[in-house]
Order: sequence, then structure tokens, then C-alpha cells
Amino acid sequence: MYGFRYEPGNEREVCILFGLLMPYLNEQIQRLGFSSFTLYLDEYTDIFPDCTILADKRKLRVEFELYSGNFKQQGHDPKKCDLIVCWKHDWYNCPTKVLELFKVVSEIKEKEGLNLVLHGPKYPDRIGRRWSREEFQKELKEKLPEADYGEMLKFINELYTTKGIELQTGRGRKIPTLGICFKKLGPVYPLAIEATGKAYISYFNVNVQPPEPLLSKENAQEIRKILGESEKMWHYIKASNILDLVSKLKKIIEIMLK
Repeated sequence: MYGFRYEPGNEREVCILFGLLMPYLNEQIQRLGFSSFTLYLDEYTDIFPDCTILADKRKLRVEFELYSGNFKQQGHDPKKCDLIVCWKHDWYNCPTKVLELFKVVSEIKEKEGLNLVLHGPKYPDRIGRRWSREEFQKELKEKLPEADYGEMLKFINELYTTKGIELQTGRGRKIPTLGICFKKLGPVYPLAIEATGKAYISYFNVNVQPPEPLLSKENAQEIRKILGESEKMWHYIKASNILDLVSKLKKIIEIMLK
């Protein structure tokens, strides 16, 4: 037996796992639209993009990341990269093709019974746990009735193509979450959907002292009026059912995108 005792905890370990998985990547690379009857490492530069690989003699510029969202946070140019290879894909609106190794490892385990990553993070308190898109969606499907799941998934899929919005799965917490970012605010996520079918809104960042506002006073007042909530720093959005919740989320998003 061979593989990883713990899941990757940094970019270099993602590189090593990619090398380990290369014999299994033909199908995954083809799904991304690349021909891959042969797959070779061409050059590793350790500068952006990290390396080039040859997929049937086509040179692909590859960037390794622990989470795909790190690509955006580091300010990399998507036009200069053909493929992001990551452990977990948490950037829903990513303009670059992404190979998620977590998904590859899971498929190999299911199809061939080969467990290449034995445990979760070695230092969970240090790096936190980032949920993948598949984990969020799977949990959502398990928690909600079929009709409610369909409505919520339809709404989330609409968000993928909404200009001015980016989606990213959360880290930490026992429940997978999906954060909604409004680009004009910067890299903050004042709205989030839990895989339980609940959603919450944060008017302030309560993780810093003193708490910093995430929304303008005008937007906050308008949203509070719609939701009928008092001056709270954050709260769950009250709704009678999923359709009501989706309706309220759409109204909030409409205000934020003005």
C-alpha cells in the first residue's frame, strides 16, 4: 500500500499528490476538454504558473493550490493559466478549468477500492477544513426534501452566472456552507447558505474587534426593513419555507447589486 497518511495541507503536498495520481488522470483530464492519452510533466518552475504539462503534446500551464479560491486571493491572472490543480475546489465562478484531486481520490476509492488518502487534515486547527462543492451539495441533498433541494439548487445555479457575484464554500464549522460575495465589497461574504437549507446575513465582521461593517448603512437599513429584523450584527433569515427563503435572498441580492 502507498499514498498519503493525511490529506494535503499545503500547495507542495498537492504537487506530490498530483504526481502520484498521474496514471489515473486520463478520464478526468478529458472531462476538462483536454486530450490526454499521454500525460507528461514538462517543466516545474515554482513561479506562476507553477509548471507546464504535456497532454498529447499540447502544453498546459498549470498552477497548484490547496484550494482553488487561493488562486484568486493571490491575484493570479486566469488568462495566463490553463488549469488549476487543487485539493478542494471552493471557487464556484472560477474562469479557469479546475482539476480537484479530492474528487479524483474519492472516485478511485469508490471504483477501485484504493484509498490513497487515509485521514483528514493532520493539523485541522492550523489550516481549518474547507468544504468542497460536492460535499456541500451532497449534504444539502441529504438534509432537504427532494422538492426543496431542487429549488435551492436551481437558485444556486442561477447565482453562478450572475454578474457581480462570486460563490465560495466555507471552512471550519460542522456544517458545509456556501458564501455569497459581492465583488464591489471585496473578498467578504455577508450572505451564506448552510447545507441545512438555512441562510444567514452578516452586517458586521464580528471576528475582529471592534466589529467592522460589511454593508453600507443604506443597504443594511433596506435589508433589515425587508426582513423585519432589528439592529443585529448578524442573524439567520427567517422564512416559512424554501421558496420564501429563496425569495428573500433574491431581494437582498438585488439590493446589493444596485
